[in-house]
Amino acid sequence: MQNHSYKTVSPAQAIQLVQSGHSVVVSHASGEARHFYEQIHKHARSLVQTTVYGANPSKNYPCFSEAGLNGHLNFDLTFLNSSVRQARKMDHVHYVPSHMSRWAHHMHSSASRKKQLSQANADEAVIDIFWGSCSLSDERGFVSLGLNAVYEAEIIHRAKIIILEMNPHMPFTYGSTLFPVSKINYVVAQSLPPPTHISPAPGPEDIKIGSFVAELVSDESTIQLGIGGIPNAIGQSLAGHRKLGVHTEMINDAIMALKKSGAIDGSSKSLWKDKIIGAFAYGSADLYKFIDKNTEIELHPASIVNDRSTISQNHKMTSINTAVEIDITGQVCSESIGHAEITGTGGASDTHIGAQLSKGGRGIIAMRSTTKDGDRSKIVCGLAPGAKVTIHRNDIDTVVTEYGIAEMIGKNASQRAKSLIEIAHPKFREELLFEAKKFGYL
Repeated sequence: MQNHSYKTVSPAQAIQLVQSGHSVVVSHASGEARHFYEQIHKHARSLVQTTVYGANPSKNYPCFSEAGLNGHLNFDLTFLNSSVRQARKMDHVHYVPSHMSRWAHHMHSSASRKKQLSQANADEAVIDIFWGSCSLSDERGFVSLGLNAVYEAEIIHRAKIIILEMNPHMPFTYGSTLFPVSKINYVVAQSLPPPTHISPAPGPEDIKIGSFVAELVSDESTIQLGIGGIPNAIGQSLAGHRKLGVHTEMINDAIMALKKSGAIDGSSKSLWKDKIIGAFAYGSADLYKFIDKNTEIELHPASIVNDRSTISQNHKMTSINTAVEIDITGQVCSESIGHAEITGTGGASDTHIGAQLSKGGRGIIAMRSTTKDGDRSKIVCGLAPGAKVTIHRNDIDTVVTEYGIAEMIGKNASQRAKSLIEIAHPKFREELLFEAKKFGYL
């Protein structure tokens, strides 16, 4: 192993490197910078106008919920989850609407504006600190950023100071995650296994949805899946398929199961043939073991993986996402309940549109017909006041519920309304028909 030049410091020592006015980028999800999140609230009141960029923290750390930090420390998060939704009520926690393919660009651009840099020197290292996670080093003198490459693999090369939480439990992955030990400034020891995400078991409705989606996915397709009960059900329904490829923003347990079933071999892929390509991985401890030192899997930045022109080059690219609600003209909301932000745009629009640009490709929105309690239809005449449109009706392709398949491309507004009402829950169809006629769609 090559000699390293980094300095090993404690979490308390490392946090002192964060100074007033800094722009700090921290890694996200399964590779989140835990020591940073656990320490920064203790240091925050000594700071002035320090901005932290990140996404999808695994829990509501004190730095999100503690009052009085506005003006000292401000978080710009590009994706929310149940852990930090309530924290958005705090003055110092903000959601940044952004396609996942643009997360790194927007973080860098925001830091550039903060330092009032002109376009001429926009390539200057404007990120003061990148604080991420990594594996132990290999015999060549490289560490792996592990389960994350979304923005981490780009930002780390643009930061003035690099702090990594070196963790023996972090999987060693390939692709754009490899980073030379010689360029690390500070290392903080980390010994906790990466955060996991266990999706709920598929319900009867999910299984029906999965079977309909499987009808739309042919052998030799390249697929993108989200996370949750529906994607797991889709994964189960695709187990009998063959020669599938994977080009997805997130590698999850459903992808692992499909690989083990023999459905995925990547032999028909046009890009990264024989490889499973993703931007990050999030799921069970078993998934992380599966990914560790697996040369068939590569992680690359979302600016590449979620780029629509790149996605479009995949053979029979099929993108499968879910939604909070959809109106009868095809407008999809997948990130808010009315005005309340619940997640983020993520890669839904990028992958849905990119897949349709692929020869033989398709963009699918798969969702239950009602909310979990069954009290509300998720197919509506009009989106809830304040609902954010994630996928525009001009871009919608195919919608699937447990009641069937509705293809939207080429259909006029009246035809769309009829098709979507047909796959709504039966107890809401009469009301939807009444409203569609009332507002002139039928």
